[in-house]
Amino acid sequence: MKYVITVGAILTALAAQLTTAVADIEALIESCNDSVQGMTEDHKARYRANEYPDDPVTHCFVRCIGMTLNLYDDKEGADLHANWERLGKTVDEAEFVAMRRACLDERNVEMIEDPCDRAYGAFQCLKEDYGMDRIPNETNR
Repeated sequence: MKYVITVGAILTALAAQLTTAVADIEALIESCNDSVQGMTEDHKARYRANEYPDDPVTHCFVRCIGMTLNLYDDKEGADLHANWERLGKTVDEAEFVAMRRACLDERNVEMIEDPCDRAYGAFQCLKEDYGMDRIPNETNR
């Protein structure tokens, strides 16, 4: 009986997280809709499907998300401490920061001039942590 209650509690928690994630992306899409030029219904559908293609509109959408959530700014780049906190502090902070900093350095993110492209470059180092690492199948588009 204790096992059934535990499994039920876990499933309830997962369902609540999924509902929150869906509500979060909807709120972010609406919040960024006006500031990101060229965002179409197709873009929104792809973001809802956890797809973030490598295109100028998505680059600016990712920048808007980061800035809206205070996880990124144009001057300092990705706030790795804030990202670690948002992710629930599930791993050692120093290890998290060191690994992501190495990725950012390897990608030379700070050298990218366009602010949207720079934000998308930083996103590449964090997307797996956020479960946003789905690679779209372009043949189905």
